[in-house]
Amino acid sequence: MSNRGKIALVLAGGQIGMKFNPQTNTCQPNVTADEMLSWVPVEISEKIFVVDWSRQPSSHYTIRMTADLIQVLSKTVIDGADGIVVACGTDTLEEMAYLTDLYWAYPQPVIFTAGTLPSDSRGADGPINLYQSVLAAFSRECWGAGVLVCLQDQLFAASEITETACHRRNAFSAPDRGPVGQLIQDRVEILRQYKRSKVLEEKSSPARNVELLFASLGGNDNYIESLAADENSNLDGLVIAGFGSGNISPSWIPHVKKLVKDDIPVVITSRCHQGHTRGIPYTFEGNMARLIEIGVLDGGGLRPVQARLKLSVAIGAGLSRQEIQSYLLEG
Repeated sequence: MSNRGKIALVLAGGQIGMKFNPQTNTCQPNVTADEMLSWVPVEISEKIFVVDWSRQPSSHYTIRMTADLIQVLSKTVIDGADGIVVACGTDTLEEMAYLTDLYWAYPQPVIFTAGTLPSDSRGADGPINLYQSVLAAFSRECWGAGVLVCLQDQLFAASEITETACHRRNAFSAPDRGPVGQLIQDRVEILRQYKRSKVLEEKSSPARNVELLFASLGGNDNYIESLAADENSNLDGLVIAGFGSGNISPSWIPHVKKLVKDDIPVVITSRCHQGHTRGIPYTFEGNMARLIEIGVLDGGGLRPVQARLKLSVAIGAGLSRQEIQSYLLEG
């Protein structure tokens, strides 16, 4: 049976597929695919086919597993699907959506969505989020937009959205930018255009072993020392979330230099919520400008988790150091 004219509903776990069990006082992943389809009017659900990919919480996923998911999504559009909705957990939604967007070269939209409450809770947002995501996936307004996230009547760019709370239904936003679209009375409206990151043409898999290290007040150098150790030869790359505009403790410098010497890409970013590595070129040791001088790559305005994913994609594609730097800064 052809999937042309239909959209795929890909189930990828999370609270949207859970119900509360009063006997055990826990939430369990026992919402069936048919129950989820019942949240959508019959005349629309008839045009949806389900891919029951995983019921794990998103905190269990890895870069490799998300790459496998992207392959599943690609196959659905190759087989004729007009769009895709991915229902997943909130824990790593922004990272899964962003990584998918870095690889997504098709015009068909991918809409990630989730629920912040179990589906049977009073005020549960999962059913309406799923319904509106389906409307967005069917809408030609979303074609060519890459990967979007649909929550709370709004559409966000995968490259802009972040989780700002863990206990509210409006847990996600795009600081300083806002949504790229909205849904009003079941109508999809695109509010603005946005720049997507370049989709690499090479068919590749992201590097698995790219670590992320946050600078903290008085944090010792045990972890970065272990990463730079000769026996840790499986390290593919490192992203550092530095203080302010990208500063680190001077005790980290010898280890950073060793990683660079060993041809391990190291990227500096800002740990600030709306940070950037642009800053005053101080002369003190560990300043962002001094790090660039010793061969550290500039993460620009990327959030640390984004820089880690972009670096994974770049390394997996076999980009040179100069190409990685351009890729990190181009958007």
